[in-house]
Amino acid sequence: MLIDTHCHLTDPAYAEDLDAVLSRAAAAGVGGYLTIGTNVAGSRQAAALAAARPAVWAAVGIHPQDAVQWTDEADAELDQLAGRPKVVAIGEVGLDYYRETSPRAQQQHAFRRALQLARRRQLPVIIHCRDAWDDLFPLLRETPAPPISGVLHCFTGDAAAAKTALDLGLMVSFAGNLTFKNAEPLRAVARQVPIERIVVETDAPYLTPHPRRGRRNEPAEVVQTASVLAQLKALTLDDVARITSANAYRLFGIGPAPARGVIAYAIRDSLYLNITNACTDRCVFCALSDPEFWAGTGTAPLVKGHHLRLPRDPSAVELIEAAGDPSRYREVVFCGYGEPTIRLEVLVEVARALKTKGARRVRLDTNGHGNLIHKRSIVRDLAGLVDEVSVSLNTATAEQYVEICRPTFGLPTYDAIKTFIRECKGVIPTVIATVVAMPGVDVEAIRRIAEGELGVQYRARPYDDVG
Repeated sequence: MLIDTHCHLTDPAYAEDLDAVLSRAAAAGVGGYLTIGTNVAGSRQAAALAAARPAVWAAVGIHPQDAVQWTDEADAELDQLAGRPKVVAIGEVGLDYYRETSPRAQQQHAFRRALQLARRRQLPVIIHCRDAWDDLFPLLRETPAPPISGVLHCFTGDAAAAKTALDLGLMVSFAGNLTFKNAEPLRAVARQVPIERIVVETDAPYLTPHPRRGRRNEPAEVVQTASVLAQLKALTLDDVARITSANAYRLFGIGPAPARGVIAYAIRDSLYLNITNACTDRCVFCALSDPEFWAGTGTAPLVKGHHLRLPRDPSAVELIEAAGDPSRYREVVFCGYGEPTIRLEVLVEVARALKTKGARRVRLDTNGHGNLIHKRSIVRDLAGLVDEVSVSLNTATAEQYVEICRPTFGLPTYDAIKTFIRECKGVIPTVIATVVAMPGVDVEAIRRIAEGELGVQYRARPYDDVG
């Protein structure tokens, strides 16, 4: 399901056929809409439409092109509207120096008032910015702690602007212009923005995506933008829909909340099995080191839109049932935030059952502590069941491993991981040593250890992109 996080459903363009427009969107897989106010009257209409329709939410504000309308009276009415149950954001507000239909000083004044209103009502802001980045970010930094949450709507800036926005804690929204033939610079920026910080929108009835440019835009067309994002991120459309919908829920509280405690989850064409949250490492880069993970809140438990904080360890029967038909996937992967070999008997039972049910390939992602955990070599237990083992080597020295991964077993852990990798070589068809390429880690030295000393394949994993 996709969420159109920015559309103008009260625009006169939909006066005659809004029901049909929303029906087409629902048929295309759109399950929620955030309709935007651009002046007081439009904000009033947006709030009313949200109250009348279950799948519609509203934002209230004054567009920067009409910033002169932000009077004390307007502020008071927007404040009242912002208190309604399905009004979830202040927007769209911001700065527009491209047209400058309102003086820059007035735009800045109105934007400050919008930020004050957002803080007063504890709502995120939906920010419009064209050719005004040099003024926008300083205005956002004026806001005292805690920082304002929000999104840069219909992002058109460069990579530096995107990075600044992300550093300020904002999300980035992409619209139909991402699909335009001449939008390769924007697509290059989108490649760099983590998908966990992206939402999608149409800005309908404006910005109709390619190849339907020239026609009225509709919320159904958000699928086109999501499809381009899927290509840019090497994800499926289902992945992008799930992740961006989770992002919309986290930012605005709209749409369904991600299901908690997922034990079987798909990303791309792989099925992952989350069999435990227990781990014998506490890596500095891992969500298990974040208190939010154990509370099950915030972003920490989420991997590509899947909530992985388990209320309890699932049984083998539950895992097999959740996996369904494994032949539908390129591979089945034992991989959650925890260490799968802690539950070795369950891992073996489930892998055997899935092989019987037609699993093409089984992979184990592990920290390599299995021998230490069970006080014996476990590799023979995996023989014939696991086709690939991916072992997190992560550092080039035992001392740095203790510093970064903070293992339960202390300094001997690193050599034990190497031993486990060597043992796997003769038993498991494919063995890969991996590293999370975080700052301060010598990835080239780890590659030499993997390929030279250990004689296995090597893969570097991005530091800030889980899943």
